[in-house]
Amino acid sequence: MDDSFSRALARLKGFSGFRSDVVRGRADLDGAGVDLRLFEAVLTSGGDERIATDPATGRNRYGIPSGRASDEVWFSSSTATAISPRGYDAALLAFQGLTAGDTDSAVSAWFDRIRDRLLALFGVPGAGAILCASGTEAELIVRVIAGNLLAAPLTSVVVAPTETGSGVPLAAEGRHFLGTAPFADQVPRGQLLDGLSAVDTEVVAVAIRGPAGEALSIDAIDDEVVAGVEAARSRDRSVLVHVLGCSKTNRFGPRRETALALQAKYGDRVLVAVDSCQLRCSPEQIRSDLDSGFIVMVTGSKFAGGPPFAGAVLLPPAIVDRLRLLALPPGIFAYSAAADWPAVLRGALNVRFGMPANIGLGLRWEAALAELEALFALDRGLREHVAVRFATLIRQVVGSCTSFDLLDEDLLDETGRQTIFPIVTLPASGTAVPAEVLHRALRSPLHSDLADLRGRAYHVGQPVVVGQRSALRVCLSAPHVIAVGERVGEGRDFDEAFAPLAADLNALFLKWLYVNSRHDRASDALLTA
Repeated sequence: MDDSFSRALARLKGFSGFRSDVVRGRADLDGAGVDLRLFEAVLTSGGDERIATDPATGRNRYGIPSGRASDEVWFSSSTATAISPRGYDAALLAFQGLTAGDTDSAVSAWFDRIRDRLLALFGVPGAGAILCASGTEAELIVRVIAGNLLAAPLTSVVVAPTETGSGVPLAAEGRHFLGTAPFADQVPRGQLLDGLSAVDTEVVAVAIRGPAGEALSIDAIDDEVVAGVEAARSRDRSVLVHVLGCSKTNRFGPRRETALALQAKYGDRVLVAVDSCQLRCSPEQIRSDLDSGFIVMVTGSKFAGGPPFAGAVLLPPAIVDRLRLLALPPGIFAYSAAADWPAVLRGALNVRFGMPANIGLGLRWEAALAELEALFALDRGLREHVAVRFATLIRQVVGSCTSFDLLDEDLLDETGRQTIFPIVTLPASGTAVPAEVLHRALRSPLHSDLADLRGRAYHVGQPVVVGQRSALRVCLSAPHVIAVGERVGEGRDFDEAFAPLAADLNALFLKWLYVNSRHDRASDALLTA
């Protein structure tokens, strides 16, 4: 490594704690003289084992490359997507400033600007934002906040943890949910964070589906949440109530009105947190939630189309004021850096963070904000038109094909639109092709006589088990909407502007049908070696 590379690497290690053993030698430079290999190593730093890049494939466990993806189609935003060209350029521009020798105070100011931009999109006057590496880390942050605001012991009522994230039940109880953390190579999975007590928290899970995978009514979900809160209060426990804004299969609950009624009834013994981590809602909805006194969890790495992992906890003004005296358990410092927290809350702490800043997290939010700001600069009617046309096309394709079954086809989300489509693949003959095999085949080259199917990779949301079946998920994301909007801005009519997105969808389903009809059930013979 030359001297400038070594200096930049040493400076960034001090902020983000990323593993320098993934950066060896020199990398290609872009036109501005930025080392792209170093940039991409930092971009994927400051997360846990889920974000780690496999040196053999250059991708993480979700199939996401550390840098640009070439000629791949992404309908996988319910899980994760690759960084877009717009997001890559935005993050790279920010990285250039960091490697130019910025001081600690300049890095802190950069994170403040990220928070300001996030709150400009979704906040209300006086709101605050705490950044974190993922939606599951957001759950840990909310648990810590609840511990500061509510009298112990605490019951956390979590809605559909199987359709939010596998680590959510552990995080809601204040436990390490994986074996690694953003700033720790090893943590004891399942154990409480240092500084939390085992008697302080219990988790009550509320289902949104019945035993056969059928969607429960919103009334049934409301009733179960209310029963869980009242049972906890009967034992003089405080309650953290979760409102699920959108699950992995596009379900939600309880109603906001139900959560408001519980908050009004029990006052400072109930706190409400809205899981909007999929970010499949309007800015107006998030502002309304904050105005209602709800905490809101969001990510920039699902619908927003930013790279994984980028999360945030949005705080309503009243809670920001109540947290002026803030105690953090030492265990949270494996997950959180000083610059993740707004200055008004950092000043209330009498502890020292282990890391000053998570540079990788900041770069990922730069990418996500570039998408979100471009999205919300578009006319709202146009955005809605794209979502409706996308939904219509999927319903037409699935409805006309006996190989597909769209889950919950007769149900709509609370906005009347849908952007996650969970699809069960029915067997063409004999035994059904496992969803995991289909998922892998769609994003792999195939042995096919059809030229259109041989080379291109199609990414959809990971399989999710629903009752006795497993569904893949086809998802609309912000970059899709922006691309249509840009073509409209160039003077094309809507049908012409939407056509490339429609072509990608049609090609996805063509490949899907091909794999399903030709698969050798004894092997993955369709996949190239």
